[in-house]
Amino acid sequence: MPKLFLMYSFRTMSQRNRRLLTSLSYGLFSFLIAYCCISAVAGKAGILAYQDLVAQQKQIQRAIDYLQVQNQAKMNTIDNLKKDSLLAAEWAATLGYVHQGEVLIVLPKEWRNANTKVDEMRLPIVVGDSTGLPDHVIRLMAAITGLLASLTILLFQAEPHTEPIGQVQFEKQPELH
Repeated sequence: MPKLFLMYSFRTMSQRNRRLLTSLSYGLFSFLIAYCCISAVAGKAGILAYQDLVAQQKQIQRAIDYLQVQNQAKMNTIDNLKKDSLLAAEWAATLGYVHQGEVLIVLPKEWRNANTKVDEMRLPIVVGDSTGLPDHVIRLMAAITGLLASLTILLFQAEPHTEPIGQVQFEKQPELH
């Protein structure tokens, strides 16, 4: 075995080096555990991002349902116009298509918009990227956790510096009877 490896074997390390290595090991494992936990909760594919995507999916489904209802209503209107020529003539007149000699009466705007619904769906729905934390922020948080774990281990392994206290001699006092 090369002399270099023997020099740095675990048995020949000083107690201080062992403490430092142990502290760094705990720090590294703390970093890895913190990275995994933070990513699982707040990462781009974490629980919080998943909940946001579920909410976006529900909003998109509501928009699809709304558009399908609107589409069905328009298809029913087209079918009714195809079947009833009088109704088609009335609609043509409201759109400004009149025969020669006919008079088009335009109602006030408030009357014409009386049929519009107040709760109409606002389209388009904008869907953005995942709302999870960026990976560099997660790495930074995990690094801080690992560093604090290393420092904590070093602190708990440190031996307090004590100065020897000189012995104090008490004089023997005569007993009082």
